[in-house]
Amino acid sequence: ALMGFRDIHVIDMDTIDVTNLNRQFLFRAKDVGQPKSTTAANFINERIAGVKVTAYVGRVQEKDADWYRSFNLVVSGLDNIEARRWLNSMLVSLAEVDDD
Repeated sequence: ALMGFRDIHVIDMDTIDVTNLNRQFLFRAKDVGQPKSTTAANFINERIAGVKVTAYVGRVQEKDADWYRSFNLVVSGLDNIEARRWLNSMLVSLAEVDDD
């Protein structure tokens, strides 16, 4: 958001654990047990004017090709190897190759 992106979509299946508090600045003790994506979206939406963060709670694998195709840029911070490989495969399958 601070880099100029104004329409951001985040997806995460996890909830906030107390162990997240010392390494993730978006979360507070009151957020423990809440979904990471919605909590992060609310934090940013309340603090940065002109930015709209849309949160989704779920696995990246639950979204179809049309959903991923709707974005100009996908940035992944996945720490799960299976999910990372799935997302990489999905995005490669959407790539349009120009032979020229």
